[in-house]
Amino acid sequence: MSRILPLVAILLASLGLARGSAAAGEQCYTDWSAAAPVVKKEGLVSVEELTPVAREKLNGEIVKVTLCEAKGGFVFRLVVRGLKGDLKTVTVDAKNPF
Repeated sequence: MSRILPLVAILLASLGLARGSAAAGEQCYTDWSAAAPVVKKEGLVSVEELTPVAREKLNGEIVKVTLCEAKGGFVFRLVVRGLKGDLKTVTVDAKNPF
């Protein structure tokens, strides 16, 4: 029994980390089947429109896009791979990203 409790604690901690780094009060969509209707309804920039602009403005390729709702608006949290292979996280407005 004493060995089970630490395993449960580790499992619960990893589940908390798996939800991502959204700030309190944010709702984030990593599943694009759920995010796509929000993008359309709110008139947000699509990932297809965002990709070439981000490539030019950020000098890199988008690896991951997460849509988050915070403070009454929407943002994209981008993971971008730079020209040298470095990864960085960038947050941009989902209506007017650049």
